[in-house]
Amino acid sequence: MGGEYLADYHRDEVEIARIELESTTSDVISIRARPRCRRIEYSVCDEYQVEYRLSRKTSSRPLTLGELIRFLDSVEHLEAEPEWRRFGFVLSFNETNLCCGADLETLEDFTSVGSDFYPELGQHYARAIDEWCQAHEAEPAAEG
Repeated sequence: MGGEYLADYHRDEVEIARIELESTTSDVISIRARPRCRRIEYSVCDEYQVEYRLSRKTSSRPLTLGELIRFLDSVEHLEAEPEWRRFGFVLSFNETNLCCGADLETLEDFTSVGSDFYPELGQHYARAIDEWCQAHEAEPAAEG
């Protein structure tokens, strides 16, 4: 499994990034773009038809890598705990699982991000996840 139950694409819509989770059901979140009225319209969908709040819904040109990262970090899952939002959308999946009892070691490879249009996107989030793991590994030493 993994992406089989995503919504169908709209006309001229493409996936510009994908978040894959090493969950039991291999959950996938698809970030999509399509031309609309001389602009590019963005959407985020998953296999559960969750509603997401987007800080940016359109742009006049394709997003730069930095703009896409800011876009992804600002996506809000409306049913998520507010404190998980402080880590950004992508890292919130790791934080949620850590808070629910998952082992930190298993979360190192839990979330991956990729894009055919932004090859550096996966590297950015791999570093961000590594830094997130290191920060959590350091917490017990700082508290003790």
